[in-house]
Amino acid sequence: MREHAMKLMNRDVLMKPLNPLAAIATAFLAAGLVVWITGGEPIEAYIALIQGAFGSESGLMNTIRYTLPIVMLGFSFSICDRCGYFNIGQEGQMYAAALMIAGVQVWFSDLPAVAMLPLMILSAIAAGGIICLVPAILKFLFGVNEIIIAMLVNYIIVLLTNYLLMYSSIADTDKTSPMSITILPSISRPVLIILALMIITAYALCLRSSAPGYRLRMVGFNPHFAKASGIDTIKLILIVSFLGGAFSALSASGEILGEYHRIYTGFAANLGFYGMTAALIGSQSTLGLVLGALILGALQSGSVSLSVMTDVPSELVLVVQGFVMLFATISILQRWTRQSV
Repeated sequence: MREHAMKLMNRDVLMKPLNPLAAIATAFLAAGLVVWITGGEPIEAYIALIQGAFGSESGLMNTIRYTLPIVMLGFSFSICDRCGYFNIGQEGQMYAAALMIAGVQVWFSDLPAVAMLPLMILSAIAAGGIICLVPAILKFLFGVNEIIIAMLVNYIIVLLTNYLLMYSSIADTDKTSPMSITILPSISRPVLIILALMIITAYALCLRSSAPGYRLRMVGFNPHFAKASGIDTIKLILIVSFLGGAFSALSASGEILGEYHRIYTGFAANLGFYGMTAALIGSQSTLGLVLGALILGALQSGSVSLSVMTDVPSELVLVVQGFVMLFATISILQRWTRQSV
């Protein structure tokens, strides 16, 4: 019995890094089958996607551009999931962070850019962290499901954003569609890439090689044992919840300060879903999460070429993403190896 358990454990360790690749490959096969059934050419569609995402310098830069916010949102979901808090409120956290960035632009318009930029980012982190904390606090105080609260908070923040983009001091009333005034401080794309690489490295090292990372892994693995070992699990989960919101705020900061320089309705639509999908692909592996975010970013970048070069609609990307999330959740290889041992 013991030898069987050891064999099973060793196989799980070996198969875990391959799970993301298995999920992605199975998702592409399933989506290709859908394309074939509807009269399209799967190989032609995937070649167009790859060429659009990696076939040119502009395509590669677009892939990186779409990947960076997904990585931050993947961290937002993954770090909370490790301690049993299901953070599905990234969209509301991003909108709250973006509103604070625009608010700083209005309230501190006389500040020089060198002072305004860090103030914007810190304010965004505070707003995103607080919004992420709300479901966690209500969960521990009243036992309310955090998913329901997060969805309601998302709805409230999105409606509040729509209102403020039309009837407040951050609104640009000269535009026909709701959007904010121009946000002047900016972060160049090379700087965004460097900052993202630094955050990815720090995230991986803190989780694997620090005392807080060890406590977080312990709470996620067995919260009762962690509590018996003297770890204040509730305090740790609340801190992690704030950090989850902070990662969502960093994603919003990169989008607003690095790409759009405005807030508009729907700028964060579906991004939380992409981040959660990347985290599920990674299966608590930082490298796997980044790989998953890169695949999702490449799908978004290549979708334009897909509709231009083939007769396959760009909605195929959504089909692939749905299958990726499905098969990443199932963890195909681990389930297959468990049955075969």
